Amino acid sequence: MPTETGSVSPESAPSSRPGPSAGPSVPERLAEQLKSLGVARTFGEPLQVGGDTVVPVALVQYGFGGGGDAEGAAGGGGGGLALPLGAYTGRGDGPATFRPNTVALLAVLIPLVWTAGRAVARVVRAAKK
Repeated sequence: MPTETGSVSPESAPSSRPGPSAGPSVPERLAEQLKSLGVARTFGEPLQVGGDTVVPVALVQYGFGGGGDAEGAAGGGGGGLALPLGAYTGRGDGPATFRPNTVALLAVLIPLVWTAGRAVARVVRAAKK
């Protein structure tokens, strides 16, 4: 509605942003689709190998972000990580046992131990001063 000065009030101004009737946004749709992927990706489909059942196990992590500024510039991105940890193996008549993926564990532990060692060395050097 025009006001006395001829301008349009903010309440009646057309908006370029989608309203509630526009449906879910892209991030909301992505989040809805990824909810079901967590367990399916962490514990893979059981496989029959010989007489054993093998269930692969992985550490899965996703991250998404986005934003914009007052001038209309916007952007976003996302990424993911899947680290194979090992597998549960077993026969139908006994309990399943976890068999770790030693290569993946070493790939994670070596940088962790190196970083912890550097931190301890810096603390010791600082304590000597």
